[in-house]
Amino acid sequence: MFWFALFAATVFALYFWREHRIQQRDLQSASAPHRVGERYIGHVLTLPSAIREGEGRAKLGGRRWSLRGPDVPAGAKVRVTGVDGSILIVDRLPT
Repeated sequence: MFWFALFAATVFALYFWREHRIQQRDLQSASAPHRVGERYIGHVLTLPSAIREGEGRAKLGGRRWSLRGPDVPAGAKVRVTGVDGSILIVDRLPT
């Protein structure tokens, strides 16, 4: 009975250790849901509407994103320089 309990405990420990490693790998992946905006860093986009008081919105990759950056008129080009949660941080490109 002792050997069965030891075997069962070992199997369960290995199973949960493996699941933990898979979960950690998925969290570090570039395609993890909480890191989806990072793939757009470096992208250049033309603003459909102006950024006013440091906030704006734009569509990128089939999704509408909130933008944060300097005040920029509609039609200007900006580059994504960072991500803060679900907000893309942009900087105006020289014209």
